[in-house]
Amino acid sequence: MTRNEEYQVLLQELEATPPALDGTAERALRRRKRDRRLRLFGVPAGSLAACFAAFVLLVNLFPPFARACGNVPVLRELAQAVAWSPSLSAAVENDYVQPIGQSQTANGVTATIEYVIVDQKQVHIFFTLEGEGYESLSAEMPEFTPRQHCSVLGADFRQEPGTLLHFTLDYQDNDVPEDFTMAFGVTGETAEEAEDGPAAPSRSILDEPEPEEPDILAEFTFDLAFDPTYTAQGEIVPVNSTFRLDGQTLTVTEVEVYPTHVRVNVEGGPDNTAWLEDLDFYLENEDGERFDSITNGIASTSNPDQPDQKSFRLESPYFADSAHLTLHITGATWLDKDMERIWVDLINGTADRLPEDVELYSAERSGNGWLVQFSAPEEEEMHFHQLFSMTYYDAEGNEYSMDSRSTMTEPYIEGPISDEAFDAHRAAGEGRFFEILPLENYPYDEVWLCPTFSRTTEAEAPVTIPIK
Repeated sequence: MTRNEEYQVLLQELEATPPALDGTAERALRRRKRDRRLRLFGVPAGSLAACFAAFVLLVNLFPPFARACGNVPVLRELAQAVAWSPSLSAAVENDYVQPIGQSQTANGVTATIEYVIVDQKQVHIFFTLEGEGYESLSAEMPEFTPRQHCSVLGADFRQEPGTLLHFTLDYQDNDVPEDFTMAFGVTGETAEEAEDGPAAPSRSILDEPEPEEPDILAEFTFDLAFDPTYTAQGEIVPVNSTFRLDGQTLTVTEVEVYPTHVRVNVEGGPDNTAWLEDLDFYLENEDGERFDSITNGIASTSNPDQPDQKSFRLESPYFADSAHLTLHITGATWLDKDMERIWVDLINGTADRLPEDVELYSAERSGNGWLVQFSAPEEEEMHFHQLFSMTYYDAEGNEYSMDSRSTMTEPYIEGPISDEAFDAHRAAGEGRFFEILPLENYPYDEVWLCPTFSRTTEAEAPVTIPIK
């Protein structure tokens, strides 16, 4: 049976799935995905737990879905791979998948591009890696010819051979092209290598050795062409609706509706005292069906030259046959323009200003620099929220950059410590998470850090904007 025939088998079974599936699955899927890598030629973000939970839900609740997936192994994995995304799940259910079926083998490793899901602004590439004797295989970040000006979300690392992996390309100022060439390397671990594991890191974050680059086992190059039936799909809806929120002026300029996602484009007023960093909002159709912000992938982009312009991503109503759509805005996250840099006294562990609910937990000399720890409420929205950018400055305005940063659910403690002191540190961290900033080769006693936000606000009443 060919990939196209396999795909049609699954779609025939999916057509019999009860309508209640959509709402049930969406409620199970609103979880964040971890350990994903993002590059915006480049930008830095998956846990498969949400995927697996939603897939189990589908299989257990709906026997036709289970039978179809059980009979078609690769498509069963496709269903699991898109389970976290209501938009991509709807695309699969509505025959909006282009089978590819290209396969190559090099040095005992086989890479197969199975399917793509594309529209005018996004490309989702699903592929597998196989190799005898490997405990796990990983795909390095892909390169494209010609170069693609887009955000790229990499595949999960160290996955069992045969796992369906996923690259995402998100285009901002240009459309998905008709074709391109994609090349990527593959790394892997044998059972012995996984058992040995990496050497234990040194106690200081600043003194940890640079991780060794893994050996490339094989390299693959695929020529991909996209069906224009898919790449032409999308609709731009002019809105030009201006409103006030927390003393700031915002304009929703337009909404772009694509099969894989929705873009809400927002522009700040020239007299605003704060930059818009995030927006709490959702779409609703005439049936009360709700389409929330994307929490598992590329959630927003901005224009680096005009930080008052943002493009936010929502799940798509494209396949819902909605006659009317209404945008509901319930809150926002801001960066006050006078807080783009804040001063921190490293010796005394104090700061002139800090973002809302953020505390400076400690600043300690470590090796050839400093470790600065901040804490924030341990809420779901904050788990993967970066409190500070990777850039910082000294008193002369010289720019520095961190190579890494860490987040923990309890304070980082360097060196030996008594049980009593450890318990005290742990108790201090209850209900909060910690962001650790390593200032390497930084000899000064003060630093200027760049917060990613300063405060959040909730609308007294949701701002309601008709879209169509």
